[in-house]
Amino acid sequence: MIVDIQFNQGAAEWSQMRELVIAAEEAGFGTVWNLDHFSGAEFDNSSMSECFTSLGAWAAVTTRVGLGSLVTNVTNRSAGLLAVSVATMQDVSGGRFTLGLGAGAAPGSRWGREQEALGMELLPTMAARHARLAGVVDEMRAILSPERSAKFAGFPQPAQQVRTIVGVNSVALAEYAGRQCDGVNVGWWSPRRAEFVAAARKAAGDKVFDCSVWDFFSPDNCDPDHPSNVAFREEGIEHVILLVRGAPSPEVIASSARHLK
Repeated sequence: MIVDIQFNQGAAEWSQMRELVIAAEEAGFGTVWNLDHFSGAEFDNSSMSECFTSLGAWAAVTTRVGLGSLVTNVTNRSAGLLAVSVATMQDVSGGRFTLGLGAGAAPGSRWGREQEALGMELLPTMAARHARLAGVVDEMRAILSPERSAKFAGFPQPAQQVRTIVGVNSVALAEYAGRQCDGVNVGWWSPRRAEFVAAARKAAGDKVFDCSVWDFFSPDNCDPDHPSNVAFREEGIEHVILLVRGAPSPEVIASSARHLK
């Protein structure tokens, strides 16, 4: 079982978050993930550090653990800005970065309020949001490609291809992720999780493809014999990302090591 951890970088000051990320690496988690939000209000936080800036700082204080965004909202950046951010992050991390992508929220929804506050367009239908995600991926890859247009000369380019996964909430998006990306992530709480994972795997065919679920963190939840982990494997899931509520002490994170090493 691959066990990763995800932090809400708005839950603590940088000095404390730094210690949590270091503790996660030392405990043996596979990847440390963060959020992509502009405001901490939806999490009852007073602030929220920017996604890629945070990941770059985390890369600077770690050497082994993977680093990832779960999920980067394609509404939040143009494809060009996303490409520059992704290439920079892959370089700074020494190839440890995984880009998790999400299609964004609907107008008037709880999770769309921060974009509306900044005057960003929220598309009204799920199909339109999924189409935008696919368009952003295509444009980003064109900018990062070794065969890219000469007009992108001088733009940063990763030495190693960046793995891309998609957080999904529909069969259509799961199928897209299977065809075009390297993995899919589904909330363990979703009643349709098995359906989404099956659709993604079928669309992926024979290629190497990662299916993960996310759940909430506790040190015991890292134990392979914990009932939730047994349930993951019974559904064929061998990769879990555990989201930390708030900002516990580094000692709490470190206590997971007994299950990870």
